[in-house]
Amino acid sequence: VREAARKGPLVFLPSHKSHVDYLIISDVLYARGLAPPLIAAGDNLSFFPLGALLRRSGAFFIKRSFKGKKLYPQLVDAYIRKVLLEGHHLELFIEGTRSRTGKLLPPKLGILSMIVDAALKLDDREIQFVPVSIGYERIIEEGSYVHELDGGEKKAESMGGLIKSRRILRSKYGRLYLQFGEVLPFRPMHGDATKLSPADRRALVQRVAHRVTYEINRVTVVTPAALTATALMSSRKRGLDHAELMARARELLALFQRHGAKIARSLVDRRLDLRPDALESAIQLFLDAKLLTIVASPTAAVVTANEERPSKPDDTSRVERVYLVPDDRRMALEYHKNTVLHFFVPSALVASSLAALGWETPLVALRDRVRLLSRLFKLEFMYRADAEFEAIFSDALSRMIESDEVVWEADRVRRAGAEPGRRVALYEEMLRTYIEAYRVALRAVVALGGKSVTKKEWIKTTLAAGRRAFAMGEVSLRESVVRPKLETALTMLHELGIARTEGEIVHTGGKIGDAAALDAILTEHLRAE
Repeated sequence: VREAARKGPLVFLPSHKSHVDYLIISDVLYARGLAPPLIAAGDNLSFFPLGALLRRSGAFFIKRSFKGKKLYPQLVDAYIRKVLLEGHHLELFIEGTRSRTGKLLPPKLGILSMIVDAALKLDDREIQFVPVSIGYERIIEEGSYVHELDGGEKKAESMGGLIKSRRILRSKYGRLYLQFGEVLPFRPMHGDATKLSPADRRALVQRVAHRVTYEINRVTVVTPAALTATALMSSRKRGLDHAELMARARELLALFQRHGAKIARSLVDRRLDLRPDALESAIQLFLDAKLLTIVASPTAAVVTANEERPSKPDDTSRVERVYLVPDDRRMALEYHKNTVLHFFVPSALVASSLAALGWETPLVALRDRVRLLSRLFKLEFMYRADAEFEAIFSDALSRMIESDEVVWEADRVRRAGAEPGRRVALYEEMLRTYIEAYRVALRAVVALGGKSVTKKEWIKTTLAAGRRAFAMGEVSLRESVVRPKLETALTMLHELGIARTEGEIVHTGGKIGDAAALDAILTEHLRAE
């Protein structure tokens, strides 16, 4: 980053997990003698006294919607161009809002397109984009995120919330991880700026956005909290004992390493093996946050969340612990799993399709089912922008064959036996919450019949229907019934023509007849064993 800054203005494009993000990059750069950037911030943060503090820290506030405003976008565009012309660095959160789920959100292109337009007009300047991944072992907004995931309304930022945050700042949140992706020079991406049509410019903005989001995902760190949460949340068991949790964490660590993920230095020893004390720290962090509870066997001592950790690695009371994730805390813990889920998505699509088709199927049928799933979940996951479906599918399948997880013989693919085959079932489990959520949303659209409802009403009734399905055992995981998944599912059902959304109104779509076939496919995936 220091070398890149010598060539011209940098545009930092970080992921957005917390309000703390606004301070992090500036602090890191300033501490190392680099000029902090000017930061595009939503005007919801301009309240007294935080607004004045953030403005003096480099923030400039932008309205969250330009709809109906003709002059305002031109003023913002002119300001961005002036900032870059004068050589200042810029910072823009490419997701547009904080991720409530832990996953990287699809990029918002509005302000980014203004930056691209400004850069095209300043072709004599060497403007470069810097993808940045910011990750946390715990986030201060944990409680409010769970409230929103469960259907609660987002609360506006206020002085009262700032005062309450004094209590939050006394809590322990573990480590914070910041990683810079590959710096992307803008000039080689666009060629001759004078020959770009409006369509070419739109394609250029999308290309920049996809390159940046791919880089953010690529350099995201697997933290002890993310590894622990993934181990806990990728099991159908209600709880895991200490030995099983450690074994599953070691297995997942090896898989992350095989997929080329960056691993937190605190998580591994010099031989790149799992450090048990790192997992212990993450467990304690979750216990302190009441995301986990502990039960013990009759022979073990009673333990509490606040007890001191055992001094010996083989302490009996620790080994006999069983860690449970309460149903009402699963949404908070899934957040940490979602931060690293993208490393497994291609393998999970193959595994889920193979399981639904019977663990052995013709290659052609497997490819078709993976294509269907990848299209269905294209708004949930960001696939490689530099390759078509065939290349991504072939690469994922080849990795699984090389790892002895699946076997390809005579144009048929089957799950391997023993330990490698068990990993395929682990991959498959990682998509379960999304498949369950989409089935809940699909059935809620069908239940509309000929009625029209507002989106707000649809979300409320669908959440209620999902909770009822969970209580009756038709939905197996509580974290399947959350607002963001249902909203994204509704958007996809609109694209498929099964639902129709017009502004804030939801109807059934012209292809509602396709709902039964899609429901059968989703159910097929959920019944796979």
